[in-house]
Amino acid sequence: MSAPNIANLSSIIGKTALVSSVGTGAGSSIIASVTANHVYKLNSVVAANKTASAAAITVYITRSAVNYNIAYQISVPGNASLIIVGKDSQLYMEESDVLTGIAGTATAIDIMASYENIS
Repeated sequence: MSAPNIANLSSIIGKTALVSSVGTGAGSSIIASVTANHVYKLNSVVAANKTASAAAITVYITRSAVNYNIAYQISVPGNASLIIVGKDSQLYMEESDVLTGIAGTATAIDIMASYENIS
């Protein structure tokens, strides 16, 4: 696993990943998966609850088969959105990292992730 030197770039491409109705099973809703020789700068992750009742969301990064929680069973109020990652908490995802979401209630949560694909 190697990450490119971000001081020596060939491209930075802005991307937005969208997942409608985040699944309830482990690993069921992959939001973004970093390809070889790339780094993703994760700028924002927003979860939107489409139901009238509160629903939980878990978001994590898998690296080398280990899950690292960014948000764990955070309650998103009914008919509301929750910023999980914002400008004050940007992070880098390395080659082969996978960003995944799991909802506590089926079909309740949509999720959006904005990132820069750096190579």
